[in-house]
Amino acid sequence: MNNIEAKNFVIKSLESILVVGYILFEELIWNVFAKPIYQYIKGLVVLESLKKTCLGMNRHLLLGVFIFILGIAEAMGFLSGFFVINGHIFSGIFVYALKIPVAAFTFWLFDLTKDKLMTFHWLKTAYEYIMSWIDRFINSPIHIYIKARIVALRAKMKQLSLKYFGEHGFIASVKTHYIIFQSYVVNVFKVRSLFTKRLSDQK
Repeated sequence: MNNIEAKNFVIKSLESILVVGYILFEELIWNVFAKPIYQYIKGLVVLESLKKTCLGMNRHLLLGVFIFILGIAEAMGFLSGFFVINGHIFSGIFVYALKIPVAAFTFWLFDLTKDKLMTFHWLKTAYEYIMSWIDRFINSPIHIYIKARIVALRAKMKQLSLKYFGEHGFIASVKTHYIIFQSYVVNVFKVRSLFTKRLSDQK
C-alpha cells in the first residue's frame, strides 16, 4: 500500500466513523429525545413573550445569549464524556440527559433568530461549513446504505409488532394483558376468600 492509498484509507475510515457517529446521534439522541423536546418547546404558548423579546433583542446581545446557552450545552456534553471516561457511567448519562433539553432550547433559539444571527459573517460562514459537511455525510454511500438498512429494519419490526401485538403496539398489548392478569388475580383472591370463609363457617 503506497502513501496515497494509505491516505485515502485513513480518510475513508475517518469519514465512516463520523458518518456512523452522526447516524447514531440522529437515531438515538435526536429522533428519540431531542426532537420531541424541541417540538414541545416550539408549541409552548408561554414562550410567546420570550419570542418577542428574542426577536427584538440587539443582535450583539442576542449573539452573546446564544453563545452562552450553546456553551452550557457543549460543556455539559464534555462533562458527560469526562464522567464516562473516568468510569462514572450513570453520572455521565445523567448529565447528558440534562444536556438534551438545553440543546433543544438552543436549536429553538437559533431557528427563531436565524436571520438576525446570520448577519454575523463569521457565524454564517461557520454554519454553512458545518451544513456542507452534514450534507456530505447524508449523501455519502455509507450513510445511504446504513439508512436503508435502518428503514428496512424498522419496517420489519413494525410488521412483527402488528403481527404479535396488533395495531396499538407493544405497550398497549402489555397494558391489556396486565388488566386481564390483574382481574384474574383479584378473582382468585375472591374465590380463596369465599372458600376460607365457608371452611370457617363449617367449623
